[in-house]
Amino acid sequence: MLFGLVIDITFVKIKNKLMKRIIIPLLFTIVSYSQTDVQNVRVIKDDSQVTELVNTLGKNEIKLDVIDLLFQPALSLSYERISDSYSSFGGDVFINFNNNNSSVSWSDRFTISPFYRFYFLNKKDFGGAGFFVELFSKFSFADHTVEYVYGLYDDSIMSPYIELVDESYFDIGLGVGLGRKWINKKGITFEIMFGIGRYLLGETAGADDMPLGVDEVFYDNRPEVTFKGGLSIGKRF
Repeated sequence: MLFGLVIDITFVKIKNKLMKRIIIPLLFTIVSYSQTDVQNVRVIKDDSQVTELVNTLGKNEIKLDVIDLLFQPALSLSYERISDSYSSFGGDVFINFNNNNSSVSWSDRFTISPFYRFYFLNKKDFGGAGFFVELFSKFSFADHTVEYVYGLYDDSIMSPYIELVDESYFDIGLGVGLGRKWINKKGITFEIMFGIGRYLLGETAGADDMPLGVDEVFYDNRPEVTFKGGLSIGKRF
């Protein structure tokens, strides 16, 4: 009986020492770490926090279209200025080094394309990112093939003569596009976008200054529809 009581007292003392020296400090450490970890997690809840992140990353962005660079000898660069968390504006410059019209950019040789964007971002985004709708214009300098027909109305000529001439022209287009942009905490951006528009001037270039003796003019490879898009990698600063 006495021996059992001594064992119980000894066990209680050992348990109390373990509680004081090991278990209680361990629990205190876990609770302290959890509080620190929770304090380090900040959930974006309002526009002011998004604006703060936009200002931290910068409001200017330079992008390079990797599709044009890899699959054809062409260069497409873009500049974008972030107005606020939900809108931006900028412009694209496209230079085509192809010697033929096999380019995915049709017959465009050089284009300038101003745009304005509306972003529809989630609260987890950094502003100027996420799903967007773009309104764009396009000022294009391009080449196309013109067919000059001679002797069409001359009865003395049995078969009309057709001359094919490559000519340059200028056109203006308007369009709309959809896209998605991702950005990390270092300001590196990745963007996918596709847009479609229509040229406004039509096939009228060259009609007033036809060579002498030409009866008809036919335009070939001059598109009425214009496209815009690609995969771009950029840097916010």
